[in-house]
Amino acid sequence: MSLSWRKSVLVFSALAVLGSACGVDDDEVVKLKEGESLADAPYCGSFGCEEFDQFCAELFLDFGRSPALCITDDICDRLECANSNRRCAIFDGFPGQVKCID
Repeated sequence: MSLSWRKSVLVFSALAVLGSACGVDDDEVVKLKEGESLADAPYCGSFGCEEFDQFCAELFLDFGRSPALCITDDICDRLECANSNRRCAIFDGFPGQVKCID
């Protein structure tokens, strides 16, 4: 392996880590409704969630993205948007994303 190839891989890896660590836009922030909790949402494993009705998703919170959590598709019933003009939405992927949109 050439040294320049190794440097390229190292630079790409560093950029990927920095890009995924970006903060959350204020318009995308979700927060728990009063009295709600995420205590029943375990962290996702390498192969996803153990329960068949759960999937992995990151929540876009005011302090940044949450770790990937096992959640159900009714998670938005437990959340509200920091910006009241927006609504909670779930986006597919691995992990998925839960954030506020127009």
